[in-house]
Amino acid sequence: MNAAASWSVGIDVGGTYVDAVASDGTGRLLRRKIPRTDADPAVSVLAATDDFLAAAAIAPAAVGRIIHGSTLVTNLLLEQTAPSVAVVTNRGFGDVLLVGRQNRRDLYTLTPEPQTPKALFPDALRFGIAGRHDASGAETEPLDPAELAALVRRVADSGVPAVAVCLLHATRNPAHETAVGAALAAVLPDLAISLSHQVDVAAGEFERFLATALDAYVKPSVRRYLDALTAGLLARGLPEPAIATSDAGLCLPAAAAAAPLSLALAGPAAAMSGFQLHGGADPAVPCISVETGGTTTDIGLIGPAGIVCGRRVGIGGLTVSLRAADILSVPVGGGSIVQVNQAGALRLGPRSAGSLPGPAAYGRGGTAPTLTDALVVLGRLPARLAGGLDLDAAAARRAMDGVALALGCDRVAAAEAVVSAAAAMIAEGVKAHAYRHGIDPTGARLIAGGGGGGQHAAEVADLLGCSRVTILPDAGVVSALGCLAAPQMQAGECALDLALTDAGWSALQAAARGIAAAAGPQAAIEWSVEAVYQGQSAALEIPFDPDRDTAAELAQRFDDAHEKIRGHAFARSRQLLRLRGQWVTISAALREPAKPEAAPLHADADLAGPAALFTDTTSVWVPAGWFCRREAGGGLALQRGGLAEMPACRLEGAA
Repeated sequence: MNAAASWSVGIDVGGTYVDAVASDGTGRLLRRKIPRTDADPAVSVLAATDDFLAAAAIAPAAVGRIIHGSTLVTNLLLEQTAPSVAVVTNRGFGDVLLVGRQNRRDLYTLTPEPQTPKALFPDALRFGIAGRHDASGAETEPLDPAELAALVRRVADSGVPAVAVCLLHATRNPAHETAVGAALAAVLPDLAISLSHQVDVAAGEFERFLATALDAYVKPSVRRYLDALTAGLLARGLPEPAIATSDAGLCLPAAAAAAPLSLALAGPAAAMSGFQLHGGADPAVPCISVETGGTTTDIGLIGPAGIVCGRRVGIGGLTVSLRAADILSVPVGGGSIVQVNQAGALRLGPRSAGSLPGPAAYGRGGTAPTLTDALVVLGRLPARLAGGLDLDAAAARRAMDGVALALGCDRVAAAEAVVSAAAAMIAEGVKAHAYRHGIDPTGARLIAGGGGGGQHAAEVADLLGCSRVTILPDAGVVSALGCLAAPQMQAGECALDLALTDAGWSALQAAARGIAAAAGPQAAIEWSVEAVYQGQSAALEIPFDPDRDTAAELAQRFDDAHEKIRGHAFARSRQLLRLRGQWVTISAALREPAKPEAAPLHADADLAGPAALFTDTTSVWVPAGWFCRREAGGGLALQRGGLAEMPACRLEGAA
């Protein structure tokens, strides 16, 4: 980036808004929420970029970096409306994707549904071929060239836009998968092809096959989107974008198009980078992030080693093998629909009114009562939301009247019950997620973001036993902010099957040297290894240094982590399953909190709850018994206690 091109711009697109944040590297920060103008996300992002840069008087030549996060892949997997894909596997293994692990969601049904949606890869599009490697990678049956040529013709005749090649033990020996992919590409150059050994290096045929099939399923749509977005930005004299990934990093469009499944949950992962920017200063105090949007509340964790990541991601009822920020999504958002069942119990979500028609208060024809309508009835939202959306309080009251009638109480009591249910659901999610990682939420720092996180954070903290909450200064655009706070990264991985002995440690070091050689001598590599006790299947990821640690030190570190997270350690041999090394190729555009162009908080008045506070991107609720003050970085600290202990403040535009 040359000296004249000083601005870095983060753009995050969701279902309702495009969020934009810009930093000039001197501590200046601009931000804006812009309503989407088109169902095509590329069109909306380009239009919002034009709008944002024009309003900020930033010339295209002054922009050095554009970093983009999107919910495109997540939405494709949730909606499942894209064309079906073909799957090529070993003969006799075509039903692996349907059989799965034989886990039954409903224990008592006589006709259990497949674990995966059959429509994505129907029977007619699952092709079996001869050829086999054994578990060691040795070839036991060669590919048949004539059969391979016939396979290519069948795939061509099917007209599918993409194919997943999923062969047994390909992580041990990818030769057959590579040959099948090459044969398909030679005849069908426009076909999107995903090879399982490139999508997931670990053993486990069902998990690897599913990840590969989903990678192929989203690949055509992601390619079209990234091509349109990149071409549009370049035509405007703007740089090629970096793309946010599921593990809270960035990659180039070409890498994203080649491995599009890595973009699933990229928006919430980018938000975690924004939370870490403000909340990761003290490694001794874990942070719990709570981001509430229109459909869900995303709960993330920041520990001593940074953003907590995992290997299993739940999307649309599917459990996908994918390295991603470990985020728990609770079905509580502004659009969550309120129901009262026949027993008189109140239920919130998981159905959502979305943005169209949206809550009744949006005035777009929606009539179902939602969490947003309850907040309007209680006076906890402004008359106008970001982007100029005027709320219809009368429509919200009418929607809540039905809930009040079903509960046998007045409208305000019904609204309070809805909001209390939301806080309880979020608090239970926080507890479950934190304890699963060995974190006591009462000793953690709670940070809130998103358009609605500040509405519920203090009430959630009360239920958790926390006495302090931090509201980010740019809470409503935290995902776009996180795009600027994320580094561009590369990683190398390899599957292992090693006992943690002296010999196994030597083999682990040799594998690490191979990844380090590919990274180059200048790379500062962060290493981790996935380990289990012999006989286990659920691995723990343990950081280590192949040059300084010993086998005994790694074993002790694994035992300590196992005891902390799972409550016990075994006197049993340990197995190493996967090695990962990752390194930064381009540093984050924003490495320390910047001051917003218009500070949302000021300390010219004391404020004690109950009070509702509003900015142009978010809203905050201070309950009775809670107080607030401005933090040095422009955020808001909420605390249970007295004003004598804590100077009070109010938000810009507080009602």
